[in-house]
Amino acid sequence: MIDRESAPNGHPPASRAVKGKSLREQVVASLRWSIFIGELPPGRQFSVPVLAEQFGVSPTPVREAVLDLVQQGLVVALANRGFQVVAPSMEYLLEAMHVRRLLEVPAMNEIARTASPGQIAPVRELADTIMGAAERADIRAFVETDYVFHWQLTSLCGNTVLTNLIEEMRSRARLVVIPAISRQLSLVAIAQEHLDLLTAIAEHDLPAVERVTIAHMERTLDGIRNVIEGNA
Repeated sequence: MIDRESAPNGHPPASRAVKGKSLREQVVASLRWSIFIGELPPGRQFSVPVLAEQFGVSPTPVREAVLDLVQQGLVVALANRGFQVVAPSMEYLLEAMHVRRLLEVPAMNEIARTASPGQIAPVRELADTIMGAAERADIRAFVETDYVFHWQLTSLCGNTVLTNLIEEMRSRARLVVIPAISRQLSLVAIAQEHLDLLTAIAEHDLPAVERVTIAHMERTLDGIRNVIEGNA
């Protein structure tokens, strides 16, 4: 993968490609991580040509990667001025958390009712990977796999609009919550909630699905509150 130490501030060669991942996917992952940890902080403006030079690749995969981030709600396009990292207000984050609760609980219940064991199995592998990262205190592996986990799990509802909407709100919350996760919240406890949720889904235990889903969101809300209060 394109290393955090060498992107977006360095010049990683294209030869570092990870098997099974396109250059576009590698750039997306690297930029997303740089945004989440503040190397590209909220409000920062940037251009595709400059990023392409820093990555040591052509502008095309970088432009495609940035447009993916626009779709994910992390970046906005500026007329004739490149792009800018989203700076979500606390009011937005708190309101988005309320909306997520209204959307995610029914979505997880629907998945519990309809998902097959074959659909759940690859998501469980991601949850196991998250637990391994938590036990190693590997924040980067934890966050990157968590992103994929929630995307794949929510997509099992079969509604692309819903999946995109939930992930946009979840990603914007990560801009604020990740520092709180790394300093205050228990990675292992969060990882266990992923496994508990999948167990509840596999057992079609709708009350447990709702309970774990809400508890998982409450951890995020605690992180937002910590930032608001200046404790993170």
